[in-house]
Amino acid sequence: MNKWHKLWHITGYLLLFFTLFFCTGSEWTGMETVQAAGGAIRITLDDTVVETDVPPYIDENSRTMVPVRFVTQGLGCYVEWNQEEQQIRVSRSGIVVELYIGQKIARVNGTEKGMDTTAVLKEGRTMVPLRFLAETFGLEVSWKQEDQTVALRSPSQPAAPPAAPTPPATEPRMAIVTGDVVNIRSGPGTDYNRLTQVLAGTRLTVLAAEGEWFLVELPGGEKGWIAGWLVELHDPLPGGATELGENDGLPSNVARSALVMKDSVNIRSGPGVENPVITKVNTGQQLKIIGEQNGWFAVSLPDGQKGWVAGWLAAVMYDADKKETAAGETRPAELISRWSAGEHSMDGDLPLITSVEVGRSGEGVLLKISSGSRLALPSSFRLENPSRLVFDFQARLAEESVAPTLQAKHGPVACFRLGQFDEQTVRIVADLQAPASYALTQDSSGRTITIQIQPVDATKKIIVIDPGHGSLQEWGSSDPGAIGPTGLRERDVVRSISLQLGNILLNEGFTVIYTRETNTGLSLEERASVANISGAELLVSIHANASTNRSLSGTMTFYHAPGGAQAGQISARKTLANLIQAELLNRLQRKNGGVREANFLVLRSCPIPAVLVEVAYISNPEEEKLLADPAFQRRAAEAIALGIKRYLVAQKN
Repeated sequence: MNKWHKLWHITGYLLLFFTLFFCTGSEWTGMETVQAAGGAIRITLDDTVVETDVPPYIDENSRTMVPVRFVTQGLGCYVEWNQEEQQIRVSRSGIVVELYIGQKIARVNGTEKGMDTTAVLKEGRTMVPLRFLAETFGLEVSWKQEDQTVALRSPSQPAAPPAAPTPPATEPRMAIVTGDVVNIRSGPGTDYNRLTQVLAGTRLTVLAAEGEWFLVELPGGEKGWIAGWLVELHDPLPGGATELGENDGLPSNVARSALVMKDSVNIRSGPGVENPVITKVNTGQQLKIIGEQNGWFAVSLPDGQKGWVAGWLAAVMYDADKKETAAGETRPAELISRWSAGEHSMDGDLPLITSVEVGRSGEGVLLKISSGSRLALPSSFRLENPSRLVFDFQARLAEESVAPTLQAKHGPVACFRLGQFDEQTVRIVADLQAPASYALTQDSSGRTITIQIQPVDATKKIIVIDPGHGSLQEWGSSDPGAIGPTGLRERDVVRSISLQLGNILLNEGFTVIYTRETNTGLSLEERASVANISGAELLVSIHANASTNRSLSGTMTFYHAPGGAQAGQISARKTLANLIQAELLNRLQRKNGGVREANFLVLRSCPIPAVLVEVAYISNPEEEKLLADPAFQRRAAEAIALGIKRYLVAQKN
């Protein structure tokens, strides 16, 4: 009897297993029940396979989990991350979904909804439940067990867009994209086909409106529809002026350059990662910007080629008095010293360095490196204490060559040291005696590379402006900073103040470098390093404060007093903070939060005087309204500019 009792239980378990596994009744319809052994999950959207950067998987609750980057790029949603609350905020088509890591309660437009699984952090990536989000945003979802596919389908598209949208009666408005990756569609709704995508900061001309959607003209002349809640509109002002907060007041003769802030950055043949790589550039290299498209800069390369670099990997320098050199014009250099390899063999896989020449060129130094075959542009970086520039060539020296030291003692360079660093690298080190910038050129044969090292112009004051936040996140969105009670983002407010501050300084003869103009891939350390690489006078990081206590208000300014620093260095930092704070209080008439010492990363990583300004509290309803006011933003920019100028005068005296 016991034997039959056990058999009955085993049979029951088997029946239960097959019922759950193969059941297709309404309770189980569409559920991602089991993943076949070793089977990879596919996702299709309207019958097109969509790739994800990390594989989706089925969790213990039988739900397909996808990386949150897929939600932005695949579904065209706007995603924000709140670290403090461990919250993912996803918006699309006027629907806002709030998910919380480890919680089965979500909020949809403020109303709580139950889920049968949770968002999770898995191996450093944020994973979210695909079915819940897709169905919430109106997509049909089905599960195909035979090929392990989650099939998503958009609602049926209307037959055609409205035949004749009403054009605006007044002069066309400008729409600036605020979402990070935003779809342009064939008609005014998410039911229409996606034509292309645009990035945050893209400016579009508004041609017509239909409900919450705008018909816009893209930079290339194409037309399409964009969701109104993902742009910021700017109405034309009398005389053709733009609203405050735009890049108004930019001098007409300004030159714009990309200051590369990462090593081994790809230069591509077109504006996108799908285009071939044509060369690489490194930290500190300055490239003239000749165009821009969707966050990519078209640049002139040292060898005369044109290419595209990702804008989020560079700071942007504006120089209002930059004089362009005529094409092909070179200044004759006066020879200072020269080294030649003498007799040597050309055999070998690597180019052989045959000679190195040092010459004077105005206030700068030219270093000319020649080889017996085509020589690739070097990688480069800076070292401090003492200050040096390092250039690594994929090349070799003749075995009998004695590694030379070539004297310069001119401009910013004391001497050059040359040696075989390893079997595949010839290293040239420039020992600096003053701050310097550099540029690389290559002759048409590819066998000679010239490094031009110039002193930083002592008469030209360089100011680095760091608009806070805006750092790219893992899913392609960017850090919004603090968010006010009505949804105003710190990232956007401080960018507007920063651009106005830069224009004020440019019109007074300063050179300005922005660590970001839209979103950025630079770390806080790299943002601070912009000041050191460029030879800047100072750095100002602009922020808006926030607190869970919404009654807190006021303006404050921070500086860093590094341990072991000389008293004069600390005094300079504190003086800069005091002068900017005083001008902000005078212009903004807000509560005085004081000047405070703080160990913020962007401040402690900066070797020159640097301050962090908290203009006002975005969490305070009254001050959030002020921060959104273009006139208030302008006053803040004017105050910071005046504080900077007072500091420079004080330092000179």
